[in-house]
Amino acid sequence: MSKVVTGPKASLKLNGVKIAFLGGVQVNRQDSLTGIDVLDQMEKAEWAETGHDCDFSCNLFMVDENAAELFGFDPANLDDLLSQPELTMELYDRIKDKVLCTITGVKRESGTGSLEARGVWQGSWSFKGRIIKGI
Repeated sequence: MSKVVTGPKASLKLNGVKIAFLGGVQVNRQDSLTGIDVLDQMEKAEWAETGHDCDFSCNLFMVDENAAELFGFDPANLDDLLSQPELTMELYDRIKDKVLCTITGVKRESGTGSLEARGVWQGSWSFKGRIIKGI
């Protein structure tokens, strides 16, 4: 499925405050189904929803001011990685001022890239989330 939107933007929020802006975003959603078997019946009785996974990746990452420390990009020790905050990703239409997709419970999974003097991360960043709404 594809959607055409005008002026799409994506951001990461911490406690409702935008702390980073994203570009080149790809959102993935997977709902797991498990077949329910019934004795003496060859076909599945039904498909039960047993899981929900969502993640996204981006190619442009612009961090607002000194928020890089909040992400634990370069954790000094394991405790920093284990205690990274949960974020919220919003994909929104800036012209119509409408949120198209929200992923909550987001944590950074991996990333490679370079930092420019203007504070722009360029590379590939992967995030995982708990709940996705929209799209």
